[in-house]
Amino acid sequence: MSIFKNETDPVSDYQSELFAADVSDQGFVSTHTRVLSANEEAYAAWDTLSAAIAASMGARRYELATLAAALGARSAHCRLAHGRKSLDVFGRDRLLAIARDYRSAGLSPAEVAMMEFAEKVSSAAASMTEADSAGLREVGFDDREIVDIALAAAARNFYSRAIQSLAIERDPVDLDDELTEALLAGIAPHDAFRPALDRAHGHALDWLDSVPTRRVAPSATAEDLEARFAGPLPDGPTDAADVVDELAAMCEPGLMGIASGRFFGWVMGGTLPAALAADWLVSTWDQNSAMRFATPATAAVEGIAGRWMLELLGLPSTAAVGFTTGGTMANFVGLAAGRKAVLDAVGWDLHENGLTGAPRITVLVGAESHVSVDLALRYLGLGAPRTVASDDQGRIVPEALGEALANVDGPVIVGLQAGNLHSGAFDPMRECVRLAHEHGAWVHVDGAFGLWAASSPLYREALDGLDGADSWATDAHKTLNVPYDCGVAIVARTELLRSAFGAQTNYIIQGDASPADPFEKVPEMSRRARELPVWAALRSLGRSGAVALVEGLAANARALADGLSRLPGVEVTNQVVFTQVCLSFGSDERTRRVTQRVMQDGAVWMSGSRWRDRDVLRISVSNWSTDVDDVAASIAAVRRAIAAVDAEG
Repeated sequence: MSIFKNETDPVSDYQSELFAADVSDQGFVSTHTRVLSANEEAYAAWDTLSAAIAASMGARRYELATLAAALGARSAHCRLAHGRKSLDVFGRDRLLAIARDYRSAGLSPAEVAMMEFAEKVSSAAASMTEADSAGLREVGFDDREIVDIALAAAARNFYSRAIQSLAIERDPVDLDDELTEALLAGIAPHDAFRPALDRAHGHALDWLDSVPTRRVAPSATAEDLEARFAGPLPDGPTDAADVVDELAAMCEPGLMGIASGRFFGWVMGGTLPAALAADWLVSTWDQNSAMRFATPATAAVEGIAGRWMLELLGLPSTAAVGFTTGGTMANFVGLAAGRKAVLDAVGWDLHENGLTGAPRITVLVGAESHVSVDLALRYLGLGAPRTVASDDQGRIVPEALGEALANVDGPVIVGLQAGNLHSGAFDPMRECVRLAHEHGAWVHVDGAFGLWAASSPLYREALDGLDGADSWATDAHKTLNVPYDCGVAIVARTELLRSAFGAQTNYIIQGDASPADPFEKVPEMSRRARELPVWAALRSLGRSGAVALVEGLAANARALADGLSRLPGVEVTNQVVFTQVCLSFGSDERTRRVTQRVMQDGAVWMSGSRWRDRDVLRISVSNWSTDVDDVAASIAAVRRAIAAVDAEG
């Protein structure tokens, strides 16, 4: 409801002319005319501007551009007002077709391109590039005509936003119900969502704008923020937009700048623009991406995203691909398939009998296997793995694996690693896979961040033999840079994976020969469409872009290692073969002090760890946006930390 009084008496000669023109045209004074003409000079300038644009474009083009701009701006006022004005230009039936879908309304290709341009000016002007204008030129518009289209759309935004911001009431229009409904389609039904989504959009852009220059470390602790949120549950409802504002304001001090090119903690990637935008659609569409019959769009995208990944990584084209919450559950999926396979091989029916009384499964892993593998084994009831010797970079020693396999009696699973979390090194795949298969073992590869190295010609040789394994696990929210959460499980034998996770019930519709439903490849029967951001990331990058992403991360790791190694007292403790760098600053005590100083400084984020009986500062280069300036700023931050520790004595 507008706060402006519903007065029709003009207060000046200029307003008298405006009001008389409205009455002559439509029989009443429009509310927006009455309110906005309170500033006569501004209204006159607007009137002159819009008249000049309309005269230059001609009525047909001007009304088409205006209708499209009003659609992009979600302006019910302007859609209806110019729908009425357009009746004389197009006629009722053609206008109805344009209102329903201007792309299929019989307009010329140039007119459709013009309307798409005008709509984009209203909805996404900040994302427009010279390609948008070039598209208009390709269909015959000259420079002045392109400028006119941009001005018409921008001017409509000016007027529409003023109407929306002042909550000006909508006037009745003499349009039939069918035409009114078509003009308002895509505008009015979203009133319940739009204010909150607009606020969220604004806060999201503010956050992204701040990331390149903001302090990476949070400025508040979890305890500080718990106190902020500690009030009682309100007795009544709160406006959705206000809730979004409150949430953004209260969370902001506790947000880690994980999206920053200067964040190097815990192998956490950033988010590619296409993947972030796709993830917004995932929540908006709210598809339970479990069954092909119920959610065919997401099921189709899952299949294509999985196929692209197999092609990119050089894995068997017939393998099954499932999307999990993260690397731990991706390991769980691969190891669950392995558990089923090795018990099947000795004649034990796991589904019928469970694990009680089953032959014991021995799991062999390298001494520096990641804890997520241990967790997955625990969840699967397989207990702790048996460790096999690793070399000084954390790579499993094939000779030691062969000896361990020779001493196992019964079912066995071998866990290999593509990317050691401290060194980035890869287990020798071909030799280890051969040894394991000679002993009838299932081979699972944990490649949370390092599996993506297989996409690059520079690193593919280090993973020679990777495709001979039986299952693989990775995180798309690490090296591929999609939003949390997104793990990927890959199993060579599709039928085995379906057997491990599939379910039959009378309310799930499946064809006998249909491809696997998404829920048959992961532990969840209800899940969000994690595959959409993966598809968007791969679609935006293409093969060459994905390779460049992987190689760029590794190149930045080498640049950091080279620059930091030149600082006094700094030792790079690993061979920098991929994206991981570990530093020592002398004694463990000194390394801990420098690490603490780096984190307190907040300009970058690097995490402490302990590797091979030494405290280290660990750097994981995982963000697509890290550039030479971020590398330089990070080296400078470590230099400051060293100087501060030296000054303390």
